[in-house]
This record gives sequence, structure tokens and C-alpha cells, in this order.
Amino acid sequence: MKTTTLEQYHHRIMKVVDYIWQHIGEDIDVNTLAEVAHFSPYHFHRIYRELMHETVAKTVRRLRLHYATYELLQSDKSIEDIARTINYGSAAAFIRAFVKSYAVTPAAYRSNRQNAHQLNQRHWNNSGNVIPELKEYSAMYKVEIQEVEPMQLVGVAHQGDYLNIGQAFEKLMATAMATGLFSPQAKSVGIYYDDPMSEDVESLRSHACISTEGAADIPEPLEALTITGGPHAVLTFKGPYAELERAYQWYYGSWLPNSNYELADRPPFEVYLNDPRETAPSELLTAIHLPLAQ
Repeated sequence: MKTTTLEQYHHRIMKVVDYIWQHIGEDIDVNTLAEVAHFSPYHFHRIYRELMHETVAKTVRRLRLHYATYELLQSDKSIEDIARTINYGSAAAFIRAFVKSYAVTPAAYRSNRQNAHQLNQRHWNNSGNVIPELKEYSAMYKVEIQEVEPMQLVGVAHQGDYLNIGQAFEKLMATAMATGLFSPQAKSVGIYYDDPMSEDVESLRSHACISTEGAADIPEPLEALTITGGPHAVLTFKGPYAELERAYQWYYGSWLPNSNYELADRPPFEVYLNDPRETAPSELLTAIHLPLAQ
């Protein structure tokens, strides 16, 4: 366990915002931002979103447009040059983004410098480089620290909406039963690599898995995976799978920054404690595991 406070988490997030501002005209790599904040890339998106109340991508867009307002007010650069300065692919794309945020074109914004300066100050003060107020959550949950044994898994990769991972589980179960890999004692496990609020839905990566004793021959499309043992924070959520995101938001935004724990560089995973084919959605139990650094 490491001593980690909410204030320290905020400080680490502010280092990310500073980095974005200092590299405003460059391609900004999310893995680099995670390193700046000293967070695992598997968890960085969720932590950032819960503390900043917006995704990393939205912060980058917002700060680039803030930077553009200063260029419009304080320089005679062309719209095309400003667009290139803040890494927009074209002036047209920059103009569309600017109008969406400021409700005026960059040229109109620049044409009345006094009014534009006042608008810029108001916009910056409301949504600039400032940590937002603490988010309020509608529910709290019980979290237990558990020592988890390593698990050997077989799984099917799924790409796309997490709510559609059931299709991958159907393929998994059909293949496992046909090849003798399934046992009544097997645990159903979902591994989720991306934040569904920060990535395009078609880019989301996950695995539908069941535990196994370590079979030698694994037929396609199954693959072997391993859950590393060790300490984990475990939140057991009761309710429909579609409502799990609510628990994740509290987990990353409230519990984690106040927990004194650091997360390991491994993705979160879910263990499904009852059978959705035989259980009412309101009674489903899902154990959300966050791996902890030792």
C-alpha cells in the first residue's frame, strides 16, 4: 500500500494538463500522458475522466481552442497557420470546432478584439486549466481488499460495445462445451481494456473468458489468458450489466483517490457470480476487480 490522497491525484492530473498545454501543437499520445501522471494506461482514462469531468480527448480539444483564441487576439497569423499550430488537419476542421465551442467564426472573433478579449476571459475562467469541483455520486458501494489466486483462462476476443460481449460469451461456451474445456466449477470472467466513455465504441477491446485448469490444446477462436494473482480491490455490484458503469465511475472517481492504494499495470476484470440465463437482471451479481500494486 502507498499513501495516496485525493490531493495527490489532483496534482498528478494537473501535470497532465500542463503537459498538454506545453505540447499543444503536437500529436499527444495517451500512453505518454499516463506516464506523466504515473498511472497505468489501463486505468488512466477512467481516473482522468472522473476527476476532470471530461475525457482526455475533450481536454485536448478545449485547450487547443483556448490557445487559438490567444493567437487570434495577439498575433496576425492566418487562420490556416493557427490551425496548423494547434495540430488541426485543415483550416475548415479548425473553423468548425471553433464555431461549435465559441458560436462565432475565428475571423469574427478576431474582428472585434475588445469584445473577443472579454469573451475569452469568461470562457477561460469557466472551463480553463482548473480542476473541477468534486463530483457527487448517487450511490456508494462496499469494496473489499482480497488476495486473488492466479487464474488460467480461455477466452474469445471481442471488439466493440461492451454490452454486446454476450455474443463472444456464446461462442466461448459453445466451443468450450464441444471440446470438453468447460466444467461446472468454471468462473465466467470479462476482461476490459479500455474506458467506454473515452474510446470510440468500435475500438473497445475485451475478452470473454472462463477459468480452466490449463488445457494443453485450445481450439480457435479461443486463446489462453492469465489473471495474475495478488491483492485486488473487489466491488460486488448487484443489478443489470447495463448499469455497471455507474459503479465504475464511483470506483475510480471516489473510492480509488481516497483509498491509499495504487493500481497495478493490468486491466480491470469482472467475475460474474450468477447465471444471467437463470437470474433476474436486478439480482445479477458482478465482482469488479481492480488489481493493486504491491
